[in-house]
Amino acid sequence: MSLLPWQVTMAEFTQKAAEVSAVGACCAFVVDPSIPQAARGGYASLVMAYSRADEPVCVLDDGAALVLVRDGGIASGKALAERVLAQMRRLALELTLTAGVALIGGDPAAAVTAARAAATSVAPGQIGTQG
Repeated sequence: MSLLPWQVTMAEFTQKAAEVSAVGACCAFVVDPSIPQAARGGYASLVMAYSRADEPVCVLDDGAALVLVRDGGIASGKALAERVLAQMRRLALELTLTAGVALIGGDPAAAVTAARAAATSVAPGQIGTQG
């Protein structure tokens, strides 16, 4: 998958997250484990397509996608997740994905962990929040 201008590596994501205010958020989109690994890249591509160009996206090895929301905290992160899930619903794919949102605070690595934990704590098609 070629790098789009807003697709970043994990190191770049962490650096950009450290540069946002404390009210930035990390949005994690986790693909259901029943989806074959080979198909998960397509989900990450859809998340990128439904994200805004100023929202950096990091695609992880397991097919999960992280999106950096620069301001607006949990509310803005939830709005992003709702936007992505609404688009996935149009493709009848929303029940194969969960979303989690966590505040960046001062620790981007902890925010990534918290957002992933929030995503895995909810039912398919739902949004979990932490922070």
